[in-house]
Amino acid sequence: MRIVGSLATQFAPPFSLVLHYFIGSVFFNFLSILALTFYKGGFEPPFYLFSYAGFVHLFLLGFVMMTIFGALYQLIPVALEVPVFSFKAGYIQFYIYIAGIVVMVLSMLMDRFLGFLPLGGFLVYVSMLIFIFNFFLSIRNLEKKDITAKFLISANISLLIGITIGIFLALNFVFGIYTGSVTRFIVAHLFFTVFGFVFMVIMGVSMVLLPMFSLAHKFNDIYINVAFYLINVAVYGGGFSVIFADNPAVEYAVFLIFIASILLYIAQVVEIYRNRPRRTKDTGMDTMFFSHGFLIPAVISGLLIPIWEKAVFVFAGFLFLGFFNMLIYGSMYKIVPFLTWFHRFSSLVGKKKVPMLADMLPQKLPDFQVVVSATGLAVFIVGIVLSVEWIYLSGVFLMTAGSLIFIYVIYYVLSFRLEEE
Repeated sequence: MRIVGSLATQFAPPFSLVLHYFIGSVFFNFLSILALTFYKGGFEPPFYLFSYAGFVHLFLLGFVMMTIFGALYQLIPVALEVPVFSFKAGYIQFYIYIAGIVVMVLSMLMDRFLGFLPLGGFLVYVSMLIFIFNFFLSIRNLEKKDITAKFLISANISLLIGITIGIFLALNFVFGIYTGSVTRFIVAHLFFTVFGFVFMVIMGVSMVLLPMFSLAHKFNDIYINVAFYLINVAVYGGGFSVIFADNPAVEYAVFLIFIASILLYIAQVVEIYRNRPRRTKDTGMDTMFFSHGFLIPAVISGLLIPIWEKAVFVFAGFLFLGFFNMLIYGSMYKIVPFLTWFHRFSSLVGKKKVPMLADMLPQKLPDFQVVVSATGLAVFIVGIVLSVEWIYLSGVFLMTAGSLIFIYVIYYVLSFRLEEE
């Protein structure tokens, strides 16, 4: 059991650094969902086509990982109680990262730019190396390694392996360094980056954010501790076995271990939810908890992958556009208003009337945005399963509308001013 504090600490980063990543991620969220209109013909196997890879990298690199990097610059001092080694490196990382994403995604989506893939990959690789080294230099004197620290350390090691495989793939696609099948390297790349880095960060950071926002302090944390070891077995065992063994039975076995770790994580989230004292409506917190519901259909569709070709796309839809999307929406609805309030109004407390945190969000609009996005996802999945273009595009339209509303809500929060201003 742990007591978590506030998002603001003496080691907190400049607000502008976090905003760089958050604002960038908000716009990449819109662009990646809008990009789904280019796949109106439907999704068909194989899953590793460049056209699919373009969307996956736009969404994961531009939205999900961009959000994670920004959040970690704010949360490392909170969760681990250590200062970030260099905030300046965070700014440098951001601009290299943006350039890398743009070049990489364009090279994947447009054949005439394929030759630029190694350049885009190199820029992304360098930017992530900056983050990884910044992280490990920040925790070099860390004495106590709680479950969050363990997750973040393992996640960054996994990221290093994953992006190294990724840069190899980028070079190989253009220069043909390796003449064998690269499919197993693609799968290993997914294992280490998505199941390793993204999931481990989410699982570790959730053990700080969910109790902090819900005020749930006294809960049994056995589930997350077991989940930590299982997901490490799945990621590292699965990732390396795919490369060196290339045995479908082994791959599916480690995928089942990953599923078990996710189910234990869900059990931990339910445990936190049950022990929260706060019962009032809170859009951000409710959305964060609600997002985990998408993991259940993701797990079910994941188990069907060996016997149903389209299951991989349904799995990705629930995981990316359901769980990741909704979790980040909810997190942003909690983190951005607090940071804006803290940096703009906390010094005015006791001197003049300041807004409450609840006043920082427009009434009812965040709830409406979540409903629109979730409905869009449901319609989108139906469109994929039935291969009906108008249903598919209707789902994309709703999710795009939800993303635009999300942009407006974040703009509303960041531009919030006192009435006399």
